[in-house]
Amino acid sequence: MTDASDIIATLNFDPDALREKYRLERDKRIRVAGNQQYLEVDGDFSNYIDDPYGAAIESRDPMTDTVDVVIIGGGFGGLISGARLKEAGINSVRIIEKGSDFGGTWYWNRYPGAACDTESYVYLPLCDALGIVPTEKYAQGPEIFAHSQHIARHYDLYQNACLQTQVTDLQWDEAGRHWLIKTDRG
Repeated sequence: MTDASDIIATLNFDPDALREKYRLERDKRIRVAGNQQYLEVDGDFSNYIDDPYGAAIESRDPMTDTVDVVIIGGGFGGLISGARLKEAGINSVRIIEKGSDFGGTWYWNRYPGAACDTESYVYLPLCDALGIVPTEKYAQGPEIFAHSQHIARHYDLYQNACLQTQVTDLQWDEAGRHWLIKTDRG
């Protein structure tokens, strides 16, 4: 069995020296003010945290049901996870998303000229499963956002989604062997 010192001896660099180099670089960037350097989003800027694209939040009673899988976030990671679970026959899936729709980054960032900087065939998930051919080598933001919505529709992820909802607390219930999830909507 090879031990760590044998492996280190074969390297063309000193791991401790590299670790020290990165520590020094990190230390250059740490501010004395720590978290005090950040500003609260309040006063004149309090509306910046609101969803500018969604309609008014519809009132609903807190949900108290049980699902097999909860996914937090409706970006590509959440969409792919939901899609793969559905393909595996797990239909009791709920995606909780702060925005009013799926898309993650591509829901929120709608500034002019927004586009991916990776080739669309690589960047856009599930193109083959959806029968989609990207329109450009580097897809524009609206196409990527629409692709997110297409994934959600194709895999019926809207049905159990909690949109305009933010997770505020997760607690593991050891006796029940499940997670208890609280949101800003109950």
